[in-house]
Amino acid sequence: MLRMIQLSSTKNGASVTLGGGAIVRLFDSVFILRPTLMFPLVTMVLAGHLGAVSSNHLGWESWFFLMIALCSLFGLGYLLNQVRDRKSDEDNGKLFLIAGGAINRSQVVSEIVVLAVLVPLMLFLAGFERLVVWILLMFLIGGLLYNFTPFALQNSPLGGLLAGMTGGWLLLRFGGTIAGGSAGLSHEAPYIIAFGSACILTCLLDKSGDAQNGKRTFAVVYGFRRTILFGLIGFLLAGIWGVCNRDWVITVPVLVSTPILLWGWLKGSIAHAVRANKIAIFSLSVAVGLFYPVYLVVIGLYYLFARWYYLRRMGLHYPSFRGD
Repeated sequence: MLRMIQLSSTKNGASVTLGGGAIVRLFDSVFILRPTLMFPLVTMVLAGHLGAVSSNHLGWESWFFLMIALCSLFGLGYLLNQVRDRKSDEDNGKLFLIAGGAINRSQVVSEIVVLAVLVPLMLFLAGFERLVVWILLMFLIGGLLYNFTPFALQNSPLGGLLAGMTGGWLLLRFGGTIAGGSAGLSHEAPYIIAFGSACILTCLLDKSGDAQNGKRTFAVVYGFRRTILFGLIGFLLAGIWGVCNRDWVITVPVLVSTPILLWGWLKGSIAHAVRANKIAIFSLSVAVGLFYPVYLVVIGLYYLFARWYYLRRMGLHYPSFRGD
């Protein structure tokens, strides 16, 4: 009989009990890296590759090692973010594995070291060691400047927005560099605007816990109605710019989600705004995936795997398009 770990945390006021047998718990070290949140970042890289002026067709081996390098980098950034925001994430009902004691400090440190080694090693195996500069820039912004003092960009409305938009631009340019060129700032602009807007909208659910811990995110400073309005304007601008560029890859996803976001603003509904944001991010991933079919397969397989893990481990139906 599978042994259960009865460690409790909370999600939006509801109790969450960490359970599952030995097989399920083996994947704790994977899901502590928040792989669900890696897909929007990978999507931006692929969008940059798709829009590049010149096309450098990579073999599957190079793609494989590059994706491991990128996911290791993203996982490292998310892990550092959780270490930095442990208290506010616990108040927001997010950090179940760390808050529940399933993963201790020594395990976190070990995983940070392993990820830090994997990034340059995988870049070397992929034959793209020259991209280490881009990797360092992304880590500097997403891992250090965003999370830690004296900068801690996440604690400033403008800082958080600039970090999101700059990070989005770096991801696009990384993808373009892989392809041997870039589409130019005019083509990239709607992606950058949409990415920055999406980052701002993700602050909505964390508003309460962030405020309790003295964080000054966009949602904390300006409130949820203005935050939703800002995201709505950003999505509309990205959609219009995308139409001007005749780039339907970015235009369709943001415009499809805009009516839901507009309804959320009119009704003052955080749930609708969060749902619209999720739909926009997922739609963009699908739109990009139409040009990279293997990516769609990965998304589908991950969805099934993640749903199994979160249900068995935490009793949660996640990932989902729910507004929580």
